[in-house]
Amino acid sequence: MLLKSKQIAYLGMLLAINQIILISSIIFTTNTLVIYALAALTVGIVIIEFKLNLGVTFYIASSLLAWILVPDKIQIITYIGFFGLYSIVKYLIESFINRKNLSVIIEFILKIVFFNLELTIYYFIMKEFIVMPISVTWYIIVLAEAFFVAYDYFLGYFLHVYVNKVKPKLKIKR
Repeated sequence: MLLKSKQIAYLGMLLAINQIILISSIIFTTNTLVIYALAALTVGIVIIEFKLNLGVTFYIASSLLAWILVPDKIQIITYIGFFGLYSIVKYLIESFINRKNLSVIIEFILKIVFFNLELTIYYFIMKEFIVMPISVTWYIIVLAEAFFVAYDYFLGYFLHVYVNKVKPKLKIKR
């Protein structure tokens, strides 16, 4: 797929916005999860505008650039390992559900399974870098699950608003 100069400029602007958001996590240290969620929206926008393959490329570029530019490597693993990646996984799960004409319940189960897998992997990776308590209490897992459900809903809502309100005004041709 050859890109036109307008499309390349749009992708460059989205990558710049993505990196500015990620770098702002240095300044606003208490809101890093919200910041990473905002940065991940750009990956979803690229998937909407240019399809999955360019979305994956954008995610990889975003992750590599963030790894270079953001000094807190432990925190940026959260974006690389979950938030940026989830935009891609969400698209894949929802596309699969729509193609197979399956229930929304199956979609929700697949997303929860992915999140729990990511949470488990993240726990074991972080355990190598920082001291963590031996037992994780149940309410932390419940809070994480609630955060994930809210994040999935708001990511879907934002992308819906983008498709219906913002995208028609941008006039980006493919």
